[in-house]
Amino acid sequence: MDKRTEIILAAQRLFGQFGLKKVTVEEIAAEAKVSKVTIYRYYKNKNEIFNDVIRIEADQMYDAIKKAMDDENSAEGKLKAHLVTKIGNIKDLVNFYLVTHETVNSYWPYIGEVADAFTAKEQKLVAEALEFGNQSGQLDVKDVNLMAHILVVSLKSLELTWAVDMMEVSLETFTEMLLAVIFNGLRRS
Repeated sequence: MDKRTEIILAAQRLFGQFGLKKVTVEEIAAEAKVSKVTIYRYYKNKNEIFNDVIRIEADQMYDAIKKAMDDENSAEGKLKAHLVTKIGNIKDLVNFYLVTHETVNSYWPYIGEVADAFTAKEQKLVAEALEFGNQSGQLDVKDVNLMAHILVVSLKSLELTWAVDMMEVSLETFTEMLLAVIFNGLRRS
């Protein structure tokens, strides 16, 4: 394993356990078993390391969502796969979850570019699912890109899994009910 990967994995563990603000470059170096000088060969500061950690986790999330959606053959199945995969996997990607669950405002200056890129890729996947629905006759969405934007932005609240947890309802039930609301407004009459 190369030094950069060792640094990222160490930082991922530490940020996930203690958060961005409490972790120091010295602690990352110790966890990665490298010197601070080695870290500074790759990164200017701790925020750049965090940005890479979030980028890697965002890519992992995107890949999982895309695979789940690709495995489905209906528009409803694709959108359900999107929701279930995202919400089901978000806690496994600890730092990605911290950014969405804790205080986005504290992290946003460091991850804005990564978050914007992830949202754009996510909207593209949802737009593809909606377009698939249009082409197969399952949906009648006039502006696919706008609807994809609306759905992704509106469903951001699901990233706050405590919002689902506090309702004492399973993720599957919540997703089914949410999709029923979405599709009853999108299906052809």
